[in-house]
Amino acid sequence: MRHIRYIKVGWILLLAVLVLGVSIITPAAASNKTAKHTAHQSATKSINATFYLATASMQSLFQSNINTQVPASVNSDITSMISTLPKQDQGWAYLMATTLIQPSATLVSLVPQKGGLAITLRLSIYPGYPLPITSRMLISFSVLNSSTAQVTASPLNGSPALMTGPLSTFKIPLGSLNKIAATPNCGASALALNLQFPVALGQVQPSSQGLQANVSTAGNQNFMTSQIETKTLNPNSVNSFIEIPASSLAAMGSTIGSMPVGNGLTAQNVRIGVQGSNIAITTDIIWSGLNIGTAVTTMTPSASGGKVVVHVVNTTLNLFGFIPFPMNSYNARTEQTLNAKLGSAFSGTYYVTSARIGPNGQLTCAAHDSLVLSGSAALG
Repeated sequence: MRHIRYIKVGWILLLAVLVLGVSIITPAAASNKTAKHTAHQSATKSINATFYLATASMQSLFQSNINTQVPASVNSDITSMISTLPKQDQGWAYLMATTLIQPSATLVSLVPQKGGLAITLRLSIYPGYPLPITSRMLISFSVLNSSTAQVTASPLNGSPALMTGPLSTFKIPLGSLNKIAATPNCGASALALNLQFPVALGQVQPSSQGLQANVSTAGNQNFMTSQIETKTLNPNSVNSFIEIPASSLAAMGSTIGSMPVGNGLTAQNVRIGVQGSNIAITTDIIWSGLNIGTAVTTMTPSASGGKVVVHVVNTTLNLFGFIPFPMNSYNARTEQTLNAKLGSAFSGTYYVTSARIGPNGQLTCAAHDSLVLSGSAALG
């Protein structure tokens, strides 16, 4: 009887782990609805980006959900088994079973490796159980279609094969899934989801009066935030990353539209690029309907109050294409206009703790010319 119960408990624990694999992506669903709601108010562009989940955060999430799921699942199973006994025996049988059987599972390690996530679990039937069982398995992910991923399990190094083969699928509520894979050589990251998802760029044309009134607060305007909904905003805990490649930044330029610069000048035909650690925006400058040259505006990305902001550091007008002319007197105005236009780019409440061009100490696999956001998000 004990052997049968042990096997059953092991299956329940494994299923609890698999439930975690399904749940890690679902919080984005609500923000997806938000994006759809605002799409009619702004220009939209589908871009390529990668969302990374940090190893430490996934391990904490897995253990938390195991602690929640296992007792409930076991109690339900015990109740089901005891319901087959005579009614006069069900009370004492339930009391004995719940007293003797208090299973637990400890997630010893979660290590990204080639092909998936290597998970080590230590299983016990009751506190102080002298012969806990260690089980190791590989949880792998594959793309079933643009909105669905397949979860598969296989044993590792002769570990007991509690379950193998395809286990479940889960929906990707954000954008269109291109690829999902573990990231064994990417710093703090464990899992990467490559997506095509829409971003909305607000077609804001602020008046000169509004610009003058708000120049002093331009640096605090929202530049872009992730479309991942956050239930807990914790600026002290980095648990996810977003990498937006230079090609995606460039693709966003065509949807920005025109921007008033001042003194009858208008910036049109926006091109977004990367220069070293800065974002560079090149525009055609129009005066009285005439193209009088191109302006190059250099800015640095950073984070403030959980959002990404940009600070314009330099603007140069190449008059008629070959005469450089400084336009730094318009930096504050340009900065606010850009922040106002790009503020709705990734509608959501992802708490951004840092933003920079290129890899950082935690996301070492990012491209040198990508915009990398680090932040915290509630994933369970």
